[in-house]
Amino acid sequence: MAERPRTAPGCLTVDVTIGTDVAKIELSGEMDLDTLPQFEEAVRHVLLVHARIVIVDAKNLTFCDCASLGGLLRAKKRITEAPATFHLADPSHALLRLADLTRTRSALGLSPQLPTARTKSAPLNDGEPVGVAP
Repeated sequence: MAERPRTAPGCLTVDVTIGTDVAKIELSGEMDLDTLPQFEEAVRHVLLVHARIVIVDAKNLTFCDCASLGGLLRAKKRITEAPATFHLADPSHALLRLADLTRTRSALGLSPQLPTARTKSAPLNDGEPVGVAP
């Protein structure tokens, strides 16, 4: 059963699809303090229908602020306490960047960030990299 996408003035679309045991919440656009209530309402809805697995698809989330990050973390807590399984699928670049900056990847259930070329490099001290094990 799919519900109509709801669009708020802040340009967030929340599309909820409910199956037998699985519910999917698809986020598209910008999620911020003004549009966060749409997501929170979707979470309440899927918990009322007793979904055992809740997938939040964030691949089309173009903007996510700290209020929205807090909303995602609260949603994960509510869903796991329901009890159900929370899965954040395909997080957008914007969400991954915010999760990295706030060090909340693991709290969201995302895999740790792989080292990049920038994080591997270190300043040299007499020809030896500083802070890097030989």
